[in-house]
Amino acid sequence: MILSNDNLSNKLSNIIDSTTIFDMHTHLFPPSHKNFFLSGFKNLLNYHYLIAELLTATNIDASTFYSYNFEKKASLIWNELFEKRTPVSEACSGVLSILKELNIEINNKNFLSISDEYDNKIQSDKNILNYSNVSSLVMTNNPFDLDEWSLFKSTDWDKKIYLASLRLDDLILDYEEAYNKAKNQTSKQEQDTIVAYLEKCYQQSRPVYAAVSLNLANFKTIVDGSMWRNILAWLESKKLPLSLMLGVKRSVNKDFGLAGDGIGDINLKELSKLCNSFPKNKFLVTCLSLNDQHELTVLSRKHPNLRIFGFWWFMNQPTIIKQVLKMRIDMLGFSFIPQHSDARVTDQLIYKWSHFKKILYPILLEYYQNLLYKNFPLSEEILQRDINKLLFGNAKNFLGVS
Repeated sequence: MILSNDNLSNKLSNIIDSTTIFDMHTHLFPPSHKNFFLSGFKNLLNYHYLIAELLTATNIDASTFYSYNFEKKASLIWNELFEKRTPVSEACSGVLSILKELNIEINNKNFLSISDEYDNKIQSDKNILNYSNVSSLVMTNNPFDLDEWSLFKSTDWDKKIYLASLRLDDLILDYEEAYNKAKNQTSKQEQDTIVAYLEKCYQQSRPVYAAVSLNLANFKTIVDGSMWRNILAWLESKKLPLSLMLGVKRSVNKDFGLAGDGIGDINLKELSKLCNSFPKNKFLVTCLSLNDQHELTVLSRKHPNLRIFGFWWFMNQPTIIKQVLKMRIDMLGFSFIPQHSDARVTDQLIYKWSHFKKILYPILLEYYQNLLYKNFPLSEEILQRDINKLLFGNAKNFLGVS
C-alpha cells in the first residue's frame, strides 16, 4: 500500500519501535561472568559519565570520592546531581528515562527506596534486552586481560546474544606486557607470537571484529608498523573488520581515573592512506571529536572498505547527533551504521536506544515527507526495509553476521 502524509507518521513510528536492534559496540558481559557483569541502580549511578559530572560540578575531591564504598558513591551522585541540582545532562536524563520506563516514581522517595524498587524490577539481562528491544550485541573482549578472557572457558551463556570482539588496545598501551602474556599462551615454535595468540583467541571466541582506540601519536603505528601489517593480513584472512575508534586522549585528568579521559587529535588523511594500502581489509570507524565528522563522512563516500558507525562517547549528545546524522544521510543515504550503545551497565541499553530512536524518528520523517512531496511512492515495505538496515542490517552485513 502506498503511504500518504496522513498515515506516514504513525507507520514510521510503529516500525522504529518494533524493529529489533543489533548493538555492534558495547562493554557488556553475560550475567554468568560475575566479576564483569554490571546491572542495577547503584551500578547505573557509578558510571564514569556521572562521576565526571559530579567531580566538576561540586567541590568533592576525586581521591575522597574514590575512597568511599560502592553504595556511598552512588548515594552521593544521586544526592548531588538529582536532588541538589536539576538533572538535565544526557547522562542524568538517561537514568530518569530508565526509571520512567520501569514506572518508578521518585517523588518523596530517598535513594535507598528507589534503589530497592529498581532492583526488584530489573530481574535479569533478558528483562533489560526485552525493554530495549536489543536482540544481540557485541561485547568488548580484551585477550590480554586473562581474567576477563576466562569468559570463553565457560559455556553457561548465550553466544547468540553476546557476540565477541578482540580489543587490541594493550598492543598500543603496553606492548611489552601484552607480548609477554601472548608468549606465555603460545608455542615457542610460533614465528609470530602476536598473530599466533590472536589465532588462538579467535578459535576460542569467534569474534566478529577486532578493535583499537587511537590518537594522532599512535595512528601511524597502525599504518606503517610491521606488526600491524601482519595483524591486518591475519584479519583479512579471517574476513574480520578492524574497528578504529579515533581521537581519544587518555588521562586528561589522572585524578578522575576512568572518568578522566578526553579528546585527542587525529589525522584522517592517515585513515585514507590505510584504506588505500589495505583495500581488502574492512574498517569500521568512529571519531570522538565533532571536528572530524565531516571529513570522515567524505572519506566514507570514497572508500568502500570504510564504514562509519555510531556516535561514540562525547559525540553521543542529542544536539550533536541531530546535526551529524542529517549530514551523514545527506551524503551517504542509509549506507552507514547509525548508532551503537557503548553501554557499560546492561541497564543503559534501555535509555541509550530509546533516546536515539526519539532523534531518529523526526529526522527520517522529514526525509520521507520530502520524498512524498516529490511524488516518490513510499510503502510500508520500503520503510521497514530502511529501518531494518539502520537498526541491524548494515552492521550485520558489514560484519558478515547472520
